[in-house]
Amino acid sequence: MTKQKGQIDDNLQNKVIRVPLAEALGIKKGVNAVIGSGGKSSLLKSLSLELSQKGSVLLTTSTHILPFSHCENICFSDENVSSSSENISILNENALISNENASALNKNISTLKEKNLLPGEDIHSEEALKNSKALLQRKVLSLWNKSQNPILCLGTLEKNGKLSPFPLPFSALEKMADYVLVEADGSKRLPGKAHGQNEPQIPKESQRTVLVFGASALHKPISEVIHRVEIFQNFFTPSLPPDTLLTKELLLQAFRKENLGDCLFVNQLDCLTKKEAEELLLFLQKGLGKMVCGGSLKEGSAHPEVLLL
Repeated sequence: MTKQKGQIDDNLQNKVIRVPLAEALGIKKGVNAVIGSGGKSSLLKSLSLELSQKGSVLLTTSTHILPFSHCENICFSDENVSSSSENISILNENALISNENASALNKNISTLKEKNLLPGEDIHSEEALKNSKALLQRKVLSLWNKSQNPILCLGTLEKNGKLSPFPLPFSALEKMADYVLVEADGSKRLPGKAHGQNEPQIPKESQRTVLVFGASALHKPISEVIHRVEIFQNFFTPSLPPDTLLTKELLLQAFRKENLGDCLFVNQLDCLTKKEAEELLLFLQKGLGKMVCGGSLKEGSAHPEVLLL
């Protein structure tokens, strides 16, 4: 019987365990980061749906992310940026000042956003910065009904429709929800990625970092499936030609070279056979010496099947 695309092989039933995804990945209360490629947004969605059964969840980014369709999005923005999406609420300096004492700002929030609210940055005074952060934090919490909508996405809405970091430090965000899930990497929607010098941007508050890889990249030319392929090529001596097919052996060497993440989640296992999936996870787990699990998050399910070895 031929395995249908989009389903993990039925013969994997002896290995597939329906366990909480957050438990398999070791997600803890507080800040947790997701990096890599091949399903970061799907993983964040699945985790948020699961964790919302236990507490409040903030979704955000340290780089860029698209707004989520399964939850409300509260975005900070300059006045000249707007959105037609019903689930996106936009905050700007006027929205904040309308309900608060404007003198507490000493400088409008829009300008503070441009400074990224770096700790210790002397915009006008330390007190003005502190007041501005507290004002923005209170405004968000006043708009968020956690009992009805336990999941909220926060970001700064850009003209291209993507979200950049919200103008509050992660030390403040982690006080606003039970779980803060951060997309801390970009990948141009490719299943694999090599990281540049300033990547990933993992918050120092992060207690757990999950590295994601899309199994659909295997057995294909690295130039077609790896973001920043020139970096990946130079992991090896001599440098790999761009038409080199990605094998699990090359993948392991690249993971070792970068040494990123506390655990690895291999997404898109539905594109592999039973034998390939088992061999890949076992090979990577032995080679990396860290927790490795996998599954298919194509539908962003709250309870995906997780393959554990």
